[in-house]
Amino acid sequence: MSVKYTFHKFTGLLLSAALYSGCQQPGADAVKALLNDNLTYTTYEGQVGQRKQLQLADSSTVVLNAGSRLLVPQNFPQGGRELVLDGEAFFDAAPSAAQPLVVKTEILTITALGTGFKVRCFAAQPGATAYLLNGKVRVAKSYHSSSDNQPEILERGNMVLANKEIDLMEKETYDPAELEAWLQEALRFENTPFTTVVRKLEDWFAVTITIKGSASDVPPLNASFNKQTPAAGTGKPP
Repeated sequence: MSVKYTFHKFTGLLLSAALYSGCQQPGADAVKALLNDNLTYTTYEGQVGQRKQLQLADSSTVVLNAGSRLLVPQNFPQGGRELVLDGEAFFDAAPSAAQPLVVKTEILTITALGTGFKVRCFAAQPGATAYLLNGKVRVAKSYHSSSDNQPEILERGNMVLANKEIDLMEKETYDPAELEAWLQEALRFENTPFTTVVRKLEDWFAVTITIKGSASDVPPLNASFNKQTPAAGTGKPP
């Protein structure tokens, strides 16, 4: 049987969700360390369950995900094109060979001349990822590593996985269609384990999910959702 759900009704039926409490606060000192003490910053925040669309003064555009913060110097871009991110965001960087766009997080620093890329790095979490959609970027660790400080050059279909706790940064490949779907706010599950669905929803909406009952009793899910229209969601019986 197929049941019609809007995205928000679907999540409400499946689980009880509470807002992230202190998502950024545990990493406040780490973010502060990335700031230039001589600059004043404007902070943009993605509210829980919503994305924020920004157009910067240099014509670069940003999609800031829920529960994320972007700090932009008030004199941007005259004083430089360096941004500080705590969370997840997609950047479509306006090209400038003389003054590349730089996005700093606690773990990764991404430098782009003119390109589209997504970064995820919460200061309160040890891991980080960077995905390139088009163009070319240089990705380096934001901290000094005792083992390897060599940056990675990413092209379309490349990504970086990093973990500060174990001093790891690896270049991998991914399907750009996944990032394109993210930009369209399209979320799809195909025979996906329930626990994987929960983790995806937590990342998507910036919430902490409490499951009532046994997650192992929930069958794999097949569902497709986008921002504007209802969609069918089905679960195969156990």
